[in-house]
Amino acid sequence: MKKKILLTGTSGFLGSHIAKYLLNFDFDLIALKRTTSDLSRCKSFKNKITWINVDTEGVWKEKVIKLKPKYIIHSAWIGVDSEGRDDIIKQTKNISFLSDLLYVSKSTNLTKFINFGSQAEYGVLNRKVSEDFEANPTNLYGVTKLASQQILKTFCKLNKIDWVWLRLFSFVGENQNSNWLIPQLISKITNKETLDMTMGHQKYSFMDVKDFSSIILKILNSNIESGVYNVSSEEPYTIRELSDLISSKLNVPQKINWGVLPYRLNQSMHIEGDMTKLKNQIGEFNLVTLSYSLEKLISKNKKYI
Repeated sequence: MKKKILLTGTSGFLGSHIAKYLLNFDFDLIALKRTTSDLSRCKSFKNKITWINVDTEGVWKEKVIKLKPKYIIHSAWIGVDSEGRDDIIKQTKNISFLSDLLYVSKSTNLTKFINFGSQAEYGVLNRKVSEDFEANPTNLYGVTKLASQQILKTFCKLNKIDWVWLRLFSFVGENQNSNWLIPQLISKITNKETLDMTMGHQKYSFMDVKDFSSIILKILNSNIESGVYNVSSEEPYTIRELSDLISSKLNVPQKINWGVLPYRLNQSMHIEGDMTKLKNQIGEFNLVTLSYSLEKLISKNKKYI
């Protein structure tokens, strides 16, 4: 019998990649959506998933409970964009939704609850960090993520549910929102448009989303200890280096005005997570290079070009 997974955020960038990947293995996927959800990222596999509409008030929870998922992967979050990160109404709605999922988990004899956190929980970062780096978020998004982690931890301990909180760093892959950094750079450079930027000395580590999906599978199939784990590439690039790499892959000169924009308040200058803790739990894994990811993205994903 296939193991059942409840996946939230399936229509999103990360969720859609995870769903597509896990469908190749011994899992049945139950996915939550809204009436207004755009399922375009799921077009090739949406008929292989059991969809439940969360706009049907409390009915959706009872439907999930009847299906008895073995795992929950909670990818959904509202207020991720820059405009929503300090919106108190949006951010607190995330805690309410987590509460609904915890109610479901208590009623289904859940084996494992995997929740997506964020490097924003750490606050300002200027070096590679491990999980023991003090959490000191500087926006409501990070604060709400951190609060949700504590809620999940306490609830799961009380109800004897294994829990995994993944502090996610940066990603690269197909179908990412067009206003995020890499899609925006690809689009601007391809179309020979001028782009105003900061000095571009910030360092980011971008993990291929397909590698992330394979890590999720390893977590599902392992006896990982409950806790907080970083998920990050360990190959940092400055924005200038990233722009040069994209320009070379496209074979198009870039028109970037470096230094026109100021660094934002509380700007992190080196955003990279140490994954030693996670590797010690689920074993080593090979990650593709950012150069390889960009080459594949540029050749396949025409929506940015």
